[in-house]
Amino acid sequence: MKIFVLSLKNDIGEKRRSKLNYEHEIIWGTCNLVDIPEEFKIKVRKSIPHNTIDKNLLLRKRSCPQYSYLKILQKIVDENIYNVIVCEDDAILKNIDLLKDLEKLNINSPVLLNAKLYHPINYKKKLDLTKIKFIEGLNEINYNEYRWGCCACIYYPTPESAQYILDYIHKTTNLTYFDLQLSKKKVIKYLYYPSVFYINDDGVSQIDKSSGLIDNYISQK
Repeated sequence: MKIFVLSLKNDIGEKRRSKLNYEHEIIWGTCNLVDIPEEFKIKVRKSIPHNTIDKNLLLRKRSCPQYSYLKILQKIVDENIYNVIVCEDDAILKNIDLLKDLEKLNINSPVLLNAKLYHPINYKKKLDLTKIKFIEGLNEINYNEYRWGCCACIYYPTPESAQYILDYIHKTTNLTYFDLQLSKKKVIKYLYYPSVFYINDDGVSQIDKSSGLIDNYISQK
């Protein structure tokens, strides 16, 4: 099992990387708009509300993480890599044995390994987590019951599973935040339970708002 970790060359990224408890290859993220192709930024600009005060700031928040993530997916496709997990640098492995279980899934589709669950149609409404039941192992995401946010750890069993995400993004003309884009359009079909990683940004987000500690798809803050 190969793990790519998306991180930034700054103090926050260095602190997070020091806590990682698994072998990984670091992929440096893009944090400067000048490094992103104009055609990609045009797609993102279409999703920015006209009354936004600082459009460049929102453009950077939506463009840089997503473009960085897509570069990793392209690497998976170009190098024909199987059984790879793409993590953000605040994803901590819970149990190494779960990695072996992933390889036995025999699936050709991306799989969430942790995320934060939300109400299916309204982010302001509280999600009743007692009504959500998961089986141990692979679960089909029920978008009628919940939706998810945060792309901190996703398993790509085959190059084709990475290409699936790339194809969706390339054909989409209006791009928002990467996780919300994939969740809103129900692009990812599966999640693994219990979560293979927990996510802890130590109360500091490099994109928008902190999610704190997320374990088994539930915010613990």
